[in-house]
Amino acid sequence: MKEGKAASKTYLVEVTPLTKGPGLGTLSYFSTTRLAPGTLVRVPVRKGLTYAVIINSKSALSAKSEIRQAGYTLKKIAKKDLLDAGFSPEFLSAVQKTAFYYACSAGALLTSLIPKMILEDPVRYLKIQKKKKEAPLQETLLLQMETDERYGQYRGLVRQCFARQASVLFVVPTHLDAARAYKLLSQGIEQYVYVFTLKGKASEAGDLWQKAMEEKHPILLITTSAGATFDRSDIDTVIMERENSRAYRTLSRPYIHLKVFLEHLAKESGKQLVLGDSVLSTETLWKEKRGDYGELSLIRWRLPAAQTTLVDASARPDQNGKFEIFSPELKALIAKALEEKERIFLFGARKGLAPTTVCGDCGFVLPCLNCSAPVVLHKQRGGENIYICHACGTRRDSTTTCGYCKSWKLVPLGIGIERIAAEARELFHGVEVEILDKDHASTDKKAASIAKKFTENGGILVGTELALFHLDKVPYTALISADSLFSIPDFSINDRIFYLVSRLREMTQNESLIQTRNIGKQILAWASFGNIIDFYLNEIAERKDLLYPPFSIFIKVESLSPRASQEIMRAKDLFLKWHPESYKNSLIIRVPRAEWPDEELVHTLSLLGREFSIKVDPESIL
Repeated sequence: MKEGKAASKTYLVEVTPLTKGPGLGTLSYFSTTRLAPGTLVRVPVRKGLTYAVIINSKSALSAKSEIRQAGYTLKKIAKKDLLDAGFSPEFLSAVQKTAFYYACSAGALLTSLIPKMILEDPVRYLKIQKKKKEAPLQETLLLQMETDERYGQYRGLVRQCFARQASVLFVVPTHLDAARAYKLLSQGIEQYVYVFTLKGKASEAGDLWQKAMEEKHPILLITTSAGATFDRSDIDTVIMERENSRAYRTLSRPYIHLKVFLEHLAKESGKQLVLGDSVLSTETLWKEKRGDYGELSLIRWRLPAAQTTLVDASARPDQNGKFEIFSPELKALIAKALEEKERIFLFGARKGLAPTTVCGDCGFVLPCLNCSAPVVLHKQRGGENIYICHACGTRRDSTTTCGYCKSWKLVPLGIGIERIAAEARELFHGVEVEILDKDHASTDKKAASIAKKFTENGGILVGTELALFHLDKVPYTALISADSLFSIPDFSINDRIFYLVSRLREMTQNESLIQTRNIGKQILAWASFGNIIDFYLNEIAERKDLLYPPFSIFIKVESLSPRASQEIMRAKDLFLKWHPESYKNSLIIRVPRAEWPDEELVHTLSLLGREFSIKVDPESIL
């Protein structure tokens, strides 16, 4: 549209393209049809057509100055490119506020949240839902109690919603959690419960989405993050189960935590949001303490579970001078389980034989030759050892030398689950010992097969965190070593360790044992007794002293360029006002929580090119 040609029935339209990565921000077009915010259209971008969402639309007569300042001819959105699909105003507002929080475009956020198969056929799946009535702002409610009792609360909540002709969106971190939730929630209402994940065929998932949208009766949709944007008009309650799970964070751009979007969605649409877990995140408990959240049921600050013993397993050599990784107490517990013909699960925090290898002469940590991450020592089926990088998958022969001083004196450190399994086989001859981790179970089917064999045949199962998703209740459990996790210089590592130990205790029927080579670690003592309140008070006090989240927001700007160090130094000049700190090939900006999101800082971040990644409130700043 040329300057001076604006007509009364011509509109200036602002859209955000649905593109991944940093995105194109917003673009302007003109249309002879007034388009409501949230409507999906196809717009010309460069040499093709791209799906985009209408952000706003106004008369071209009232926008003459903007059109003049554009300096280029605006392209038209053709009538054939107007789609009978889109998002409700409340949904779009939640998307925009979440995108602003994470310093990304609304289009990039939508592309990340909505499954590809839905975006490829938006007219079929994304019908604009008209809200039935205005709903008052609801307070976010918390539910912190053991899993069985928590699901009892969920069942009651779902039936209350059905009674008032309302649907429920039940969000879980993984597809395995979705299957478990269906088993625990569907009894008596099976025909109205839908499970949407992306593990099956895309066509089947698409059919289920459409069927759930068209069902006349209220429904319970159990879904992972993939279905969190399911926008049926009668949904008035959103439940986020296992709120403390790391799986709610996206692994690619834009880097977000799903909880932030769900909170904005609840506020904009008047939905009731419920956050539940056995141990809620430190940030969520902090918000409850200062009155931001309410309680669905009285928060339990002490978790009931099986008897748990904390054992000092400081390195002590046996009569042959060999350092044992099984304490006398652990050996006794395993023997007790086997004598009773009961199963026992041994949890290890790390894969392989040894998580780290250092040079005995200079102390250099053996790195991956491809990406520089520490390599892990594994034993192959043929009996030979090999180093594997868990970051990029590169393999390296174990007969190597120190990359710094060329010494052959390489010392494996730490306790991996392969070493735990080898020790168990040596001590308990004839007993079946299985391993369940990503190396031994590359698919869900293989993992389920190992878990089933353990359940049916008994014996000893050694596993990493992956095993917790495939096991229900186990008579006896033991944590062999979590000491290596304490060495990770990460502000959230204590939260993660406490959560892991709490999950292990909760799945134990009879008795659990926790080994540590640092008996002074008070965190493990609190975890062994299910003492959430003392852990929380200590953790939040430390974070306050150090101005760690939730008292501040970290923003990590990382260069992905081959010339990373130069690019970071150049970028640092843009952020001097916020006193950035340099760390390797990244900048760390700390902002007081009350001041985020900061409009000026968000704008400055938007000036960075695709060679930079931006992580707002990351799980780790390493």
